[in-house]
Amino acid sequence: MTAKTICVLGGTGFVGHQLISKLTRAGYYVIAPSRNRERHRSLQVLPKVDVIDADIHDEETLNALFVGCHAVINLTAILNENKRGEFKKVHVELVEKIINACQNAGVTRLLHMSAINADAAKGSSQYLRSKGEGEALALTAEGLNVTTFRPSVIFGKDDSFFNKFAELLLNLPVLPLTCPGSRMAPIYVSDVTEVMVKALNDRSTFGHSYDLCGPKSYTLE
Repeated sequence: MTAKTICVLGGTGFVGHQLISKLTRAGYYVIAPSRNRERHRSLQVLPKVDVIDADIHDEETLNALFVGCHAVINLTAILNENKRGEFKKVHVELVEKIINACQNAGVTRLLHMSAINADAAKGSSQYLRSKGEGEALALTAEGLNVTTFRPSVIFGKDDSFFNKFAELLLNLPVLPLTCPGSRMAPIYVSDVTEVMVKALNDRSTFGHSYDLCGPKSYTLE
C-alpha cells in the first residue's frame, strides 16, 4: 500500500519538526516546503520526508505542491511584524491561497494551526485578530474538511519562548516584565503534535476548533 502524502507548511519550525517525525512514524510520506532546504538537514535524513525549496506564498507553487496529497497541514505563523502588513500576509492572505490550492488540487482535508484567544473582532492584539481571521476563513472554506487547533504557549526542546527567557535570565542582572500577571497554561509540544496526528483521519473533528492547554496555569512572573 502506498503511503499517504501530507504537505506540511511551516514544517521546518519548532512544532513542524516534532509533527513531521510523528507523521513518518505513523506511516505517512511528508512534503515540507522551505525557503532554504539546506538549513534543515535534520529533516532530510528522516525516512519518507522530502524537503523542497519553495515559496509557499506563490499560488502556482502551492497548486503544484498539493497535487496528490491526502491532506495539508498549515503551521505557518509569525509572532512579530518586521514591517506593516506581514500579519495579514501570513495569517490571512496565505490561508486564502492554501484554501484555493487545496480546492484546485482536490485536497479535502486541512489541519490549521491558530492560537489561543484568536478572534478576528475581539482579539487583544493584531496578531490574535489576524490569526482569528485566518481561522475563520479555514473553518468556512467550501469543500474542505477542516480542523483548527488553538494552542497556548508550546514548550519543548528548542522552543522560542522559554529558551529565550532562560537566555535573558542568564545574561541580564534584572529582567523587566511588562505584564507579570499574564496567565498561561503551557502545553508540551509532543502533546500538541500527537493530537494533530490523531485528528487527521478522525471525522468527528471535522469543522471543529480545539483549545490546546497544559494541565497547570502560571503567571508570566
